[in-house]
Amino acid sequence: MGKIKIGFAGVGYMGQVAHLRNYLRNPDCEVVAIAEPRAELARRVAEKYGIPRIYQNHLELAEDKDVQAVVASQPFLLNGFITIPLLQAGKNCFIEKPMAGSLEEAEEMVRAARDSNVLIMLGFMKRYDSGVARAKEFLDRVYVSGEFGEPGLVNAYCFGGDWTRQIEGPISTDEPFPKNPGFTPKQPTWMTDAQKDTFNLYMNIFSHNVNLVRYLFPKKLEVRTAVLRERSMTQSTVLEGDGVIVNLYGMGVSTGWWEERTEIYFSNGWVRVLTPSPLAVQDSATVEIYHAGKVQETRVLRGKPYWAFRAQADHFIECLKENKSPRTNGEECLEDMRLMEDAFRKAQWV
Repeated sequence: MGKIKIGFAGVGYMGQVAHLRNYLRNPDCEVVAIAEPRAELARRVAEKYGIPRIYQNHLELAEDKDVQAVVASQPFLLNGFITIPLLQAGKNCFIEKPMAGSLEEAEEMVRAARDSNVLIMLGFMKRYDSGVARAKEFLDRVYVSGEFGEPGLVNAYCFGGDWTRQIEGPISTDEPFPKNPGFTPKQPTWMTDAQKDTFNLYMNIFSHNVNLVRYLFPKKLEVRTAVLRERSMTQSTVLEGDGVIVNLYGMGVSTGWWEERTEIYFSNGWVRVLTPSPLAVQDSATVEIYHAGKVQETRVLRGKPYWAFRAQADHFIECLKENKSPRTNGEECLEDMRLMEDAFRKAQWV
């Protein structure tokens, strides 16, 4: 198979900074088209990066027979609206997280991919971090060996902070973002408007943490309770898996660094995974391991300085070339949507 022909649906901030630059670096793919309703932005991006074709919208892109896969970097409430027609047109799709505005819409997207025999991959880039990979390898071993005893508690939190780390900015224009005719957000109908706004904040930040917990602690999780504040990132969610309590909590803090951890506590030690700022291109997760009991040993593992967003793009192309399912495939990520909706069903509001 030759180079994978890629189209882009949206080349805004994240479309350029986190995605386009990484696909342009991959020798196994070729970016051949972009769909962007802001005409001047589209023209300038295509000119800078030598992209031959420009379309006004994703429906025009769907008709391009040359495009094998589409990277759709949009506000997540648009994910279903944009990707379902692309999937139905036989385009493999990469989309940003969270998957959709609701579990029901996410399931529609998975069905569309299945019916067209194409793949859909979610942008949970933390699973592609090389430090996280080392933590995953270590944890999978000790779950089986039992050398750290039984797991009893998982903490996962995000307080945010400086997420851009002075990364080089994208091409930008002062063009307004056009409205999408026919678009209506597909959010859970049982939520109030304030709860929907809160759900959007919750999913945009904490879907990463839900997804990463499920990766590092691969037990079936159920929501026990949640405490939420309307139109705020401040939250606490308690889950349980195989008798292990999982605490997910966080809020927004204006720190000059990025504060996010996933911690797995065993009867004889713990593993702490410190994930870096999303746009820190040279950073990877740091893994702190403490072996208690008779050993009393502390270790620190680090990943290679390879940006998780770039590794994620490489994985998408690899899956397309080798016809294999992505690590963050759509069907697997439905579980994130189920858990997050359930947290809101069981929430207490303060």
